[in-house]
Amino acid sequence: MVDKRELYLLFQAADWKTRLYLRIKLRICPILELEAYVPQRGRIVDLGCGNGLFAFILKLGSPLREIIGLDFDEKKLRQAQQIQPPRPLCQFILADLGQLNFPVADVYTLIDVLYLLPGDLQLAILKKCYDLLPPGGYILLKEIDTRPRWKYYWNYFQETLSVKIVGFTRGKKFYFRSSADWASILKELGFRTSIVPLDKGYCYSHVLIIGQK
Repeated sequence: MVDKRELYLLFQAADWKTRLYLRIKLRICPILELEAYVPQRGRIVDLGCGNGLFAFILKLGSPLREIIGLDFDEKKLRQAQQIQPPRPLCQFILADLGQLNFPVADVYTLIDVLYLLPGDLQLAILKKCYDLLPPGGYILLKEIDTRPRWKYYWNYFQETLSVKIVGFTRGKKFYFRSSADWASILKELGFRTSIVPLDKGYCYSHVLIIGQK
């Protein structure tokens, strides 16, 4: 697992809001644990990469990974470039996921992204990923499960604050699904699926859904 001290050192170049975001994210989300489920080599495309946190974690976890991050938020991509060292670790591209114009990859990751997109767009993105992946390729979805209910409701309250009031994330409405629903959708597309609960020790119902083509 990537040492959080490496991230603190990397994020020294960021503004204070981004550094605060990093510390909060590491406390409330098992984002460091997610790195272990991503193959150690290959091209990984992080869809909805935001300020590049998970992209940087992936590269720090293995230099054999080629990391490309896509996001439509110019401000967050500027933050990612601000963090980027002189010898770049990752490539960041301004792109609207709704256009379904993704680079070909061995692995696609979507970390707390799909819940902000309507159902038809969720399905279109997942299908596009399946079409572009090679046999044996992976898609990893980190989402919030709808069980246990108290964790789900606490997350819903927190997301309302961060998305609609504070504005940490751009979005107007939530489209949460259960982990079983996500797994069912991936199976219908042709993926072999597994569900990894990641909520132990957290007040949020974190869950990882893995699909292999």
